[in-house]
Amino acid sequence: MMKGFNPETVKKICVIRTSALGDVVHAMALMNALKHGFPKAEITWVLQPLAYDMVKYQGAADHYVLFNRKGGRGHWSELKARFKEEEYDLLLMLQVSIKASAISTLIRAKHKLGFDMARSRECQWLFSNRRIPKRTPGHVQEQFFEFIEHLGVTDYPVAWNFGFTPEEKAKRAAFFDALPSSAFTMVVASSSPDKDWPVERCAEIVDYIASKGYTPVLTGGPSDREKELANGICRHAKQKPVVALQNGIRGLLTTLSGSSVVISPDTGPLHMAVALDIPTISLFGYSNPRRCGPYRRYHDLLIDRFTEEGDDGARRYFKKDRMHLITVDDVKEKVDLAILKYLLPPAARG
Repeated sequence: MMKGFNPETVKKICVIRTSALGDVVHAMALMNALKHGFPKAEITWVLQPLAYDMVKYQGAADHYVLFNRKGGRGHWSELKARFKEEEYDLLLMLQVSIKASAISTLIRAKHKLGFDMARSRECQWLFSNRRIPKRTPGHVQEQFFEFIEHLGVTDYPVAWNFGFTPEEKAKRAAFFDALPSSAFTMVVASSSPDKDWPVERCAEIVDYIASKGYTPVLTGGPSDREKELANGICRHAKQKPVVALQNGIRGLLTTLSGSSVVISPDTGPLHMAVALDIPTISLFGYSNPRRCGPYRRYHDLLIDRFTEEGDDGARRYFKKDRMHLITVDDVKEKVDLAILKYLLPPAARG
């Protein structure tokens, strides 16, 4: 437990984790744990609008403050005014970026808890007055839980709770009921081309999914790059997939949640799917799966072309030009495993 910190006196808590959808998914689990440990505290979460759309029905936070990372001086003045009359017992600084640290200067809090010196990139340590103990870096989710454990919270639930509305559930049912068979959903792109898998290979997997009697579905966001990649997959595939690119994050969540299996590179939707407990075939070559791979679930469906002998644990670093090392046969093998282990009834598994 944090020295000098009495959980019984904590009335107001603020959390900063503004962006990176995968990390915001991990922050959702932290928020549930925080609410478990401090059920009477009033909790405020500072985050970007896209992230807010994802978490707004979770119910762990009492208030949300939206941060526009491209906002000018006027937006910063609005943030300053928003926090002017507020005072918190505890501020959790989950994001090591200079903008997130700048936000922390607008927030009055007795305890400003950040990462230890070794993990305080971009000088976060200058802005915190308390730090979690130094530890060998692990999975991002575990690093977030270090904050919870440092606060003395134990036996917390590991849960995310996206909170689908009746309208979202009805939309999901209508979409998937109209498909001829259960959906294998492929996330067409990540935030960086370095993480993406080649279009031609995606198309081969689309055909393989169809040959197994399942419906291939392509999903992602509305960007021009994602549209171009989805169109490329459709051009190369012999069996045309259902294209379900979404204009909003809630639509993407709804699509993922109704899928039987998801195939994805390292990107926010991968972590959404795993948090939703959807069997997820994850493709890693550029980023370190020990740091940002699927959390606790579906490691049997992970394809890791990042890790080599002698690699240094779960620290944050990248390797370019390795996604092509993931072969079509690699993914076919995981498709077969997902069907056998997660989709077929026990009697049919042999």
